[in-house]
Amino acid sequence: MEIKKTSIIRPIKRKIVLLILAIFTTLAFFVYLQCQLNKNENEDKQIMNIFEKQRMSTQLLSKDANHLYVLLHSLENVEEEQKRNQITNKIIETKEDMYQEKEAFSAILASMQEGHLYAEDHQINIEDSVKNASKYLEKIDKAWLDFLYPVDTLLHAEEINSEVDYAISFINNHNEELAELCDKILSIILADSLAYTTKMKVTVYIWIGILTAAILFSLIQLMRYIILPFNQMYEGISELGLMSYQFLPKLPTKKKVTPVIQEINDIFVKFNDLKSLIENMNNNGSFMGTLNFINQTFSGLIPYNYIGIALFIEDKKVIRASYGVSDGKVVGLPENLVGKSWPIDETSLGRLLQSGKARIINDLERYTENRPLKPYNKIILEAGIRASITLPLNLAGEPIGVIFFSSTQKNVYKEEHLNILRTLANSIAISFHQNIFIDDVIYSSILALAKLAEARDEDTGEHLERMKMYSRAIAEFLYESHKHEDEITLEYIEQIERFSPLHDIGKVGIRDGILLKPGKLTAEEFEEMKKHTTFGAEVLKSAEQNIVKYRRSLFGMGIEIAQNHHEKWDGSGYPCGKKGEEIPLSARIVAVADVFDALMSKRPYKEAFSTEKSFSIIQEGRGGHFDPEIVDVFVEHRAEIEKMCRENQSTVA
Repeated sequence: MEIKKTSIIRPIKRKIVLLILAIFTTLAFFVYLQCQLNKNENEDKQIMNIFEKQRMSTQLLSKDANHLYVLLHSLENVEEEQKRNQITNKIIETKEDMYQEKEAFSAILASMQEGHLYAEDHQINIEDSVKNASKYLEKIDKAWLDFLYPVDTLLHAEEINSEVDYAISFINNHNEELAELCDKILSIILADSLAYTTKMKVTVYIWIGILTAAILFSLIQLMRYIILPFNQMYEGISELGLMSYQFLPKLPTKKKVTPVIQEINDIFVKFNDLKSLIENMNNNGSFMGTLNFINQTFSGLIPYNYIGIALFIEDKKVIRASYGVSDGKVVGLPENLVGKSWPIDETSLGRLLQSGKARIINDLERYTENRPLKPYNKIILEAGIRASITLPLNLAGEPIGVIFFSSTQKNVYKEEHLNILRTLANSIAISFHQNIFIDDVIYSSILALAKLAEARDEDTGEHLERMKMYSRAIAEFLYESHKHEDEITLEYIEQIERFSPLHDIGKVGIRDGILLKPGKLTAEEFEEMKKHTTFGAEVLKSAEQNIVKYRRSLFGMGIEIAQNHHEKWDGSGYPCGKKGEEIPLSARIVAVADVFDALMSKRPYKEAFSTEKSFSIIQEGRGGHFDPEIVDVFVEHRAEIEKMCRENQSTVA
């Protein structure tokens, strides 16, 4: 009988080919599902951006309407031609902004009614979701039609009259209704999309399991039917003395599969860690909470002792060390670094951001030895950092800053670390968008209202910026002196800088006749003026109620400051007559900053006081008006405060 040479090899070859085809088919299908999932998630982000623009249009329309009302009122009371021209130009600009926001809202509403949304480069079909949201779509269409008349009234207004008063009242009373309807429709659209995405994710997870099982099964089959028989065959041949065994290749045994299984297990560990990160981002209301979670979870995969984030400020001309978290092995980070700012041109980060590429420095000492030692490099080296990876941090395709992963050990970073770190950087950017960026949008809207209140008094136009500066400085002085250690943290310092400008937001509710009165207020007028503390607190509490549903507080400190910054240490202040430590620390800090700036600034009823007299008055208020500890630390750092005054031209004395 003639034996075919391929009778044994052919079935083995066929099995291997079939196994490879099965694996590649599974992989191809998985890749397709993943691409569809990515596409769907990207469309969700685009939908959120579109609705965010629509919602912001209602807020901006309200803001611009109130601004226009103030300008029209000012125009009636100004006779000087130059000032009238300036106000008229501002009126034209404000009307143009209102027209643009009106058109933007109308365009998005029209596209929704047609069953799609216009993204950057394509249309997103939302026809099914629109059907589910039809009753809300009808409501928003009616609400917008009602809204258009007062908007158009203001666009054509040349002076304040009853129609203008009605238009302003209507917009202020109904803009939140429009915003809530936008949120309702968005929630329905996202719920539909989420249901689809969830199905896709389940399918992807199933196929991951199938793929993993297929690979394991293939390896077992390969070992069972090919490797082990061939190994036995070679051993048998050597025993028979048919060939010299030492010249034959040593084939893998069953023990050789263990590292493969271990690698697969490592992949699942990494997958579970990334899954936990996503769940943490979705459930944690704190950006710092997410950052701490990353620091604790992924340090076993990547060598780092410190994670730092530096963000652009001042139209991307300045970079600021904004966030940092360490494992405790570095000394002085983030305490000595976070909060510091440098012009982007004075750093190497500008070139890095332009290139969009990551940077690995495995020996910081060697890197800096032939270069001028920058202040931030000095801080980092003194803390014990010896190597780092720097990655651009992008949001919606635009660079917003950089993220650093740093180690106390030299030569620890390799190119292979970049894949995981890019994933973490992307996750941090998403968390930043979900928490900080959205909070900033809300905060900016409230701050615009505070600036509107200040804008009614031309003599205090720079007051808000100086309040930020003085309040932050006092908090930093207390931090450095280790006073109130249980309360004052780096995050607290950032918050008091942010919320101190909101202290007089309640002035929006005070009549011009009282707020702008150049002379001394009567007793009745002063009682009315006192109400700005409670007005301000109520404004912020109202905003806070809409944030609480997202399980985090945004305006907690702002409410403290607005309501209590006129309380006095001895209990003689208002509105509640609190005394001593009954008054929140933030309000006690702002009280000193507020009075000092008022003393150093020119007002209609007084000239600016000298620094000598201003500090003397602050000291006289120690233990009466002001917290003694805060006064002591303020006076102790007098030289620094005076330098701030000179640099910011806060006084003419």
